[in-house]
Amino acid sequence: MFTTQDEWDRGYTEGRRYRPLTDTERSLLATHVPPAAGGRALEVGCGTGELAAHLSSSGYTVDAIDWSETALAEASTRHGDAARWLRLDVEEDDGAALHAGGYDLITLRFVAPFLSARDRTLDALGQRLRPGGALVIITPLAADTPTERRGIALDEDELARLQSQWAAAERHDADGLVFLVLRRARQDEAAPHVAAQRTPSSARNGESASRREHHFHLLRRYYRQVESGHKTIEVRVATPEKAAVQVGDAIVFHDRDSDRELDIIVKRITPYASFDDLLSTEDPARIDPDGPRDELLVNLRSIYPPAKEALGALAFEFEFEFDHRPARPGRPMPMTPSQYAQTVPHHTVYGCLYVRDEHDRPVQLRSVYGSRLWQFPGGNLDAQGEDPLQTAQREAVEETGLELGLEMPRLLLTHFLHAGPRMPLNKVGLIFDGGRLSGDQLRRIHLDPAEHDMWAVHDLVGWQELMAPRAFARLDATERARRGEGPGYLITHT
Repeated sequence: MFTTQDEWDRGYTEGRRYRPLTDTERSLLATHVPPAAGGRALEVGCGTGELAAHLSSSGYTVDAIDWSETALAEASTRHGDAARWLRLDVEEDDGAALHAGGYDLITLRFVAPFLSARDRTLDALGQRLRPGGALVIITPLAADTPTERRGIALDEDELARLQSQWAAAERHDADGLVFLVLRRARQDEAAPHVAAQRTPSSARNGESASRREHHFHLLRRYYRQVESGHKTIEVRVATPEKAAVQVGDAIVFHDRDSDRELDIIVKRITPYASFDDLLSTEDPARIDPDGPRDELLVNLRSIYPPAKEALGALAFEFEFEFDHRPARPGRPMPMTPSQYAQTVPHHTVYGCLYVRDEHDRPVQLRSVYGSRLWQFPGGNLDAQGEDPLQTAQREAVEETGLELGLEMPRLLLTHFLHAGPRMPLNKVGLIFDGGRLSGDQLRRIHLDPAEHDMWAVHDLVGWQELMAPRAFARLDATERARRGEGPGYLITHT
């Protein structure tokens, strides 16, 4: 599953493509989101531009965005001026290049599963819709997707959550895909939720699994107050949805700026005629621990206009469904650990000791293999249950006959070696300070002739003359780290 712009660019360069747009999808678009006169569409994650070109041919004026320059270059070449092709990260960029007047249609085809902050991003896109506009999500369904590709699909819980955040939602099946048409994003209304689609955390504690669940969105500031246990009363206006909440129901608070969420249980609901009446009775410090009463009143009325306040105010006192831990369990892993291990790049790991003589001149051993490299005592982790330091200590005994680094030595350098033609696996190395060797210890070095044929002591100038530049770079970085003069991390490319 790609997560960076470079990965997406590389994927397009290597010829990876989405499945072509189907006739069923075209028919659903024509039926449910036909262009009106002057209609504008925004395609998010346009790839090589097939959907954007179709929307253009249907009558929309199209803006098509993607963060892959490779994909956009191909889209422009293949489809010309069918759309305005824009390089934009929908989750991070400010969107200043987008049409200021908004859009009648926004599409995300094979995009929603890849959004790291899905709620926040879709909420921001919803605010760009014109009145009557629709956001269309086309996505594979997790249940129909191979386990190793779970990350490209949405499951039923995720789809239910998406639909709950919009006042009108239609779902259609399209050639093995889910086709969602979403209209009128809910700004501050509780979204009705079907209990069977998600089990409240109370059911895990032996309570009734039928407890009703409601969803409130909070600004980051207030979410943190709830999470810390300082805020214990939430104020809303008495819309029909909020008036339907009952004592004992669960409320799921959602952080507007992230995908974080937590549960509370409603302990008390008290109605008031106005915010003034509510704040005259309730403790403002339990509503907003960080602000005075007058500021709280101003904030409430900046959120709710007079027509909303006229519906009446509700004070929801709650108790926590959690004890400073995540409120609900995570989803089960989509694959076993063994299956997951087959999907990620494999690495080898080595541990070694950096040793010096009494004058701090590095001591190294010459390998009998390959290019006869000069090496520190140590080796690859190849014994079951060893950590890198234990490997370094064991290998030092086998390679020199000396017991080195027996105390807990300082880690000097973490070395990452990229895979290359000679070694198809990445390698990670941890280099520990093995200390100084006395003259007597040096004389007692006993090499294993199957691995090394010589040991030597030189200053850095001498070693630089003897070693290949890439190998010397590791020695130099280790010595600088020992002296506190450089970072403890080195990357080597083969």
